[in-house]
Amino acid sequence: MKQKFDIITSTCVPLPIENVDTDQIIPARFLKATTREERFFGDNLFRDWRYRPDGSVVEDFVLNNPRYSGCILVAGKNFGSGSSREHAAWAIAGYGFRVVISSFFADIHKNNELNNFVLPVQVSEPFLKELFSTIQNDPKAEVEVDLPRQTVTNLATGRSEHFDINGYKKHCLMNGLDDIDFLMQNQDKTKEYEETHPRPLPVGRGVDTPIAKQGNHAPHSQGGVRGGSFVEILDSTLRDGEQTNGVSFLPHEKLIIARMLLGELNVDRIEVGSARVSDGEKEAVKMICRYAAQIDRLERVEVLGFVDGTKSVDWIADCGCQTLNLLAKGSLKHCQQQLGKTLEEHIADISQTVHYARSKGIVVNLYLEDWSNGMKESPDYVYGLMDALVDTGIRRFMLPDTLGIMNPLQVIDYMRKMLKRYPDTHFDFHAHNDYDLAVSNSLAAVYSGARGLHVTVNGLGERCGNAPLSSVQVILKDQFLAHTNICEDKLNAVSHVVESYSGIAVAPNQPIIGDNVFTQVAGVHADGDKKDRLYQNALVPERFGRRREYALGKTSGKANIAKNLEELGLELTPEQQRRVTERITELGDKKEIVTQEDLPYIVSDVLKHDAPEDKVKLVSYVVSTAYGLKPGANIKVEINGQQYEASATGDGQYDAFVKSLRYIYKKYLDRTFPILQNYAVTIPPGGRTDALVQTVITWNDNGRLLRTRGLDADQTEAAIKATFKMLNIIENELNQML
Repeated sequence: MKQKFDIITSTCVPLPIENVDTDQIIPARFLKATTREERFFGDNLFRDWRYRPDGSVVEDFVLNNPRYSGCILVAGKNFGSGSSREHAAWAIAGYGFRVVISSFFADIHKNNELNNFVLPVQVSEPFLKELFSTIQNDPKAEVEVDLPRQTVTNLATGRSEHFDINGYKKHCLMNGLDDIDFLMQNQDKTKEYEETHPRPLPVGRGVDTPIAKQGNHAPHSQGGVRGGSFVEILDSTLRDGEQTNGVSFLPHEKLIIARMLLGELNVDRIEVGSARVSDGEKEAVKMICRYAAQIDRLERVEVLGFVDGTKSVDWIADCGCQTLNLLAKGSLKHCQQQLGKTLEEHIADISQTVHYARSKGIVVNLYLEDWSNGMKESPDYVYGLMDALVDTGIRRFMLPDTLGIMNPLQVIDYMRKMLKRYPDTHFDFHAHNDYDLAVSNSLAAVYSGARGLHVTVNGLGERCGNAPLSSVQVILKDQFLAHTNICEDKLNAVSHVVESYSGIAVAPNQPIIGDNVFTQVAGVHADGDKKDRLYQNALVPERFGRRREYALGKTSGKANIAKNLEELGLELTPEQQRRVTERITELGDKKEIVTQEDLPYIVSDVLKHDAPEDKVKLVSYVVSTAYGLKPGANIKVEINGQQYEASATGDGQYDAFVKSLRYIYKKYLDRTFPILQNYAVTIPPGGRTDALVQTVITWNDNGRLLRTRGLDADQTEAAIKATFKMLNIIENELNQML
């Protein structure tokens, strides 16, 4: 239980700086810290602003200024932009702030603050401006934040505003509950609701587990999958997926992924970690087990353990988990050379661990590590191991192609030999993708009679990864007519979360989940779709919560452009469409990417015969950087015929450039400059590392998102071009309204 929120009255610490990102709140070098102690992160809040490189204190920074104190931080607009990591919220909470007031928060950071019992209060620009002025005039001035009434009041002036907060989060804050506490407090209500609102599940084939008992299951043929057969899915993203080079999930990230896998995607089983790895791993497993128990799905949570007597079993039992995936050696080479033991000695050790686990009420599944090499080089060893253990109460035998060496024909051969010898045994297959055959091998295993498949989200895993959940799911359903419990419309959302937390980008052409897989480029495809969906298959984007797009480029053709014009509600004559197509093709030859947002301006350009004159022009600029000094920018711009100059420093050359522009827009035009929401730099398709750079910037203009692109050999120049495209879009719209 955390400290409860009600009414907070406090003095404030002012931070009148806009666009403070999470790397400024807590510098990125502290993300590698092995502790999650709030005090540690609190001590390093705004570290690079509080201290100089030599460790001396920056006396005039607000956190070091004795004039300012209190548990309320008042921050400038767009507070918490940048990274999605929770460390920034930990630092704010660890320092002792309970409320942060700003006129705009980055959504992810706002949620992170709420999850860490810091209340983000979003107010209007005038309210914030007045509050900064009040604090500057009287550092002892107080603010009242009334959570029950959802009001914030400047007590010095009496001005009050209402703020919004999610009802569930409000309840948690007022009662000192985190998500797990809430579930535990309401477990009886949750259980009662689930009992009175049963969720129907697909009919399928399983074993004697709660999952398998949820219906009248069709028989599973040893000779292969038949229409209507059920395939059990184990997702190992949180265990094998975390063995991807450079991937390490924080405990709360594991919990969020587990909740999506169990609660939204409806995966049959999830493998969430390895026993005895670290304290952080244990914390994560405990959190996941607590959550799973509240939704009555604890039997779906599994943990990898080792043949180490009682140690792994005790570790897993202490976490509250009920299923052990025991790692045994599936090849003679591994048994003799890694363990230095005979088959008989290894069997005795396994039997001891299995017996102890069952005495503790823990279900045991058994991995035969390196099974594929075992079947190739020492099948008698594999059969000897199976003969000794098949009747010891092990629920599932899990057959990994540990080194990814198999092909589908070998999988069929070896799986059928196993099933012929042990016909009533539940076998899982666990593929690796070293030869790019993980999906094919998984399907060959099901074809041969395997009852379960192991997958990971986005195909994460050691070396080349595992079989991707999304690909396995759609092939099972569409090609094999098999049943699973997977909710396909959640695949894309789960993929994005795992992509964000892992830092491993999904390839744009990755089936089902890639950015480009539902984008038609060739004009002939758009023409066929328009006539009778001639270029569409069963993998329609709506099935996965997505929509089809038609790219604009040199191969677009009239049909693609017509599709995009139709979506925008623009009607052109055939001659006008021809000229627009020619202009887009011309841009495509120059490697410019044309988006749907660009199309109205291209149409305007073509119909006027000449490109419209920019209302916002860059007259001249100089950006500089030097060792030990902050980058700077001096700029001169022309806006609607009037020239303005400004200079500024920033965290980078482009940051300094944008700050100069912000100054001009605020001082001379009294206008709000759009907020930079996202910034990405890529090499254009077909380019080389020494070729052109493409910068894509997403802007937030009073709640409306604009995405603009710039192309240049220099990254800063490309970003500047993208910025001026955005400014001209807005300026043209303003001029049209006049």
